[in-house]
Amino acid sequence: MDFPKKIKVGICLFCLVYSLQAQTSLATVQLRNIKGKLVSFGSVSEKDSLILVCFWATWSEASIQELNAISANYQQWKTIASFKLMAISIDEGKSANKIRPLVNLNGWLFDVYSDLNGDLRKELNSNNLPQALLIKRDKVVYQQSGFESGTENYLLQKILAISTGGH
Repeated sequence: MDFPKKIKVGICLFCLVYSLQAQTSLATVQLRNIKGKLVSFGSVSEKDSLILVCFWATWSEASIQELNAISANYQQWKTIASFKLMAISIDEGKSANKIRPLVNLNGWLFDVYSDLNGDLRKELNSNNLPQALLIKRDKVVYQQSGFESGTENYLLQKILAISTGGH
């Protein structure tokens, strides 16, 4: 095998190993649920084929507005689309103590977790707040950052398109 072919084979092997490692690490990322129990992302997401992950923080007004807008429509959305919603807080330290009271105050009925050490956020390359990602079969198939009133409707359109096989 000549040198250029060896380089190509080496690069392909590296990419394969890297992608397998990334998928494995996503499933093992530890989250803390609203009751304080540690769970792996894989254990709470493997049963659902389409997952809406919303990264948020207690100090981000736009994040709270997005989750309130989704919450107002959540029960209806669940009747027309098959998906799981996971609101993932990135709060750390003292601000993490505000998560549960804020969830209760707003009456959110979807699953809320805390991203310990920001591991899930790193795995999914999330940098902005609020950020919504649609994940299907361990792959991000859509993402949007920021929030303005009405963008939750666009998010629903994407959920419907992806859950029915389109993009």
